[in-house]
Amino acid sequence: MTICAPNPFGCCGGSSLLKGGYSYWPLWWYGQRDELPDMSGHGVTLYPSGAYYDGQGYYFDGSDDYLVDAGGRRVLDRYTKGSWHSVYLTEGVVPVKGSIWGTGTELWMNVSGTAPKITGKIVFRAKYCPNLEWFSCHYNNISVLDVSALTQLYKLYCYNNNISVLDVSRLTQLYKLYCNYNNISVLDVSGALSLKHFHCYNNSMNQDMVDTVLCDIDSHGLSGGYLRIQGNTAPSATGEICRDNLVSRGWGVTTD
Repeated sequence: MTICAPNPFGCCGGSSLLKGGYSYWPLWWYGQRDELPDMSGHGVTLYPSGAYYDGQGYYFDGSDDYLVDAGGRRVLDRYTKGSWHSVYLTEGVVPVKGSIWGTGTELWMNVSGTAPKITGKIVFRAKYCPNLEWFSCHYNNISVLDVSALTQLYKLYCYNNNISVLDVSRLTQLYKLYCNYNNISVLDVSGALSLKHFHCYNNSMNQDMVDTVLCDIDSHGLSGGYLRIQGNTAPSATGEICRDNLVSRGWGVTTD
């Protein structure tokens, strides 16, 4: 079966798209050259701009290349950088290769929040995105975001979504995490040893979870960072001790 994006390039006629038993909503891009024309030359006005086929996927320069789907969303936004082969946006079971496949270093997905917002599951498998350092998906409606295998991740912006659990416990290189305005009740930062810029305010963490976050960050021993955790539950006396320890080391900390 030939698979392509529902676009005016003439393939598939905009019909329903399936692959390997999975349906993709929307299936807007596959990186194989015979399924999507070469995007070099900035000549296509609606769908791609600037990115070009590099022999494996489509290469984005990190400044002004992007890809727009049939709904007008810049699903790969202009700061996307490097070569990306395919992105599967699924509501159900995630394919074996995960949601994202490519060798690029930065990936920005519909960060303007253009409707219909990206929903469902995004699961990363390190084997298929080995170089990803910065992932941004803010202002969408993603319910599951699994970045637990991305040990090389340096920045993660996933604020203003619908995420309930976030595990960054193995992301030892993670320096900046903005996950505010979600529904997070479980947040594991125990192994995020480099984390210094941290927004997790306006979530659903109870007192034990707030204490755990404060004390995990305190245990890392870093100085001069900031942590915004207000809009959850106020910390207990234990959490306040950890908060005060951070403040004594130059941290800016905001709690209820």
